[in-house]
Amino acid sequence: MEEERLTSVFRRVAWRLRATARKITGTPDDADDALQDAFSRLWRHRGRIATDEQAERLLATSVRNAGIDIVRRRARYADTEPPDIPDDDSGTHAAELLNDVTALIDTALDERQRAILYERDSYGWEIDEIARHHGMTEANVRMALSRSRRRVRELYLKRKNHEI
Repeated sequence: MEEERLTSVFRRVAWRLRATARKITGTPDDADDALQDAFSRLWRHRGRIATDEQAERLLATSVRNAGIDIVRRRARYADTEPPDIPDDDSGTHAAELLNDVTALIDTALDERQRAILYERDSYGWEIDEIARHHGMTEANVRMALSRSRRRVRELYLKRKNHEI
């Protein structure tokens, strides 16, 4: 689809898409972010879009998915307080924990698992970005994340139980 027509379709339905995103996310700023994400997705697929209706369907689906992603991300980080780790004044216990977990990640995981874990948890990449980067499906990325986290957690707990 030509760029001008694509932009025209977006402008025509933007108010409706923003209202949908607002219902999902609950905030105007997050709704605007979802709308921007949806337009970016539309733009990337513009060569495969033949009709206005196709563009509208893709936008509606993308806004819904982007809104859900925003809400999930917000929920994931809503309760994230730094762990209550007894520290001396220099912060050595927290630093030791970070070093232990980092060492486990670096030694217990293969290169791809390590990269996926860092991309998601340290760099904040979205699942679809990681999947594209590694040539994987989103389901495979989620599975790799789950297995990597479980492996690190199990090894950490095993190590801690042996120290006690």
